[in-house]
Amino acid sequence: MGKRSRRQQQRQTVEADVDPGTSRAKQSRQRMKARADAASSVAEAKIKERPKAPWDPFPLMELAIFSGIVLLIVGALIGGNAGRGLIGAGVVLACIGGLDTILREHFNGYRPHAGMLAGIVALLALIGSTTLFTIGIGIRAAIAIGVFALLFPALRRDYIRRADGRGVL
Repeated sequence: MGKRSRRQQQRQTVEADVDPGTSRAKQSRQRMKARADAASSVAEAKIKERPKAPWDPFPLMELAIFSGIVLLIVGALIGGNAGRGLIGAGVVLACIGGLDTILREHFNGYRPHAGMLAGIVALLALIGSTTLFTIGIGIRAAIAIGVFALLFPALRRDYIRRADGRGVL
């Protein structure tokens, strides 16, 4: 359903709720209240549409994030090389938990995360170019910025297409 037809349907339900025997000011207030009620019910319906994970009843990503936080704390307390390893593992686990949610919400048209996804890929490009090539920092930064500049509009268009035109920004 397109944006215009949703508005038209909402307007028809609002008009049906207004009592014709009242003054214009009171009718206007009734219309405004009915529109606000209709908008809040639409917002509540969108919240309930959150995409489910394939392992839905089991809180896998929540456990991954919790484990990552525990590893971060233990790594900070231990210190040394072992602590650094635990901190690295904690960051990776927590990031995987967040990335899963971001991917599901973005590619199911629930919430836009184009900037975050493009930034993650740009960061990976920066890490890869630093690891693989011996080039200057300006060129590596240009590669990362170029990756972000190419991916962001494409991810944004993809989100708007999947969300039936409900784009933000």
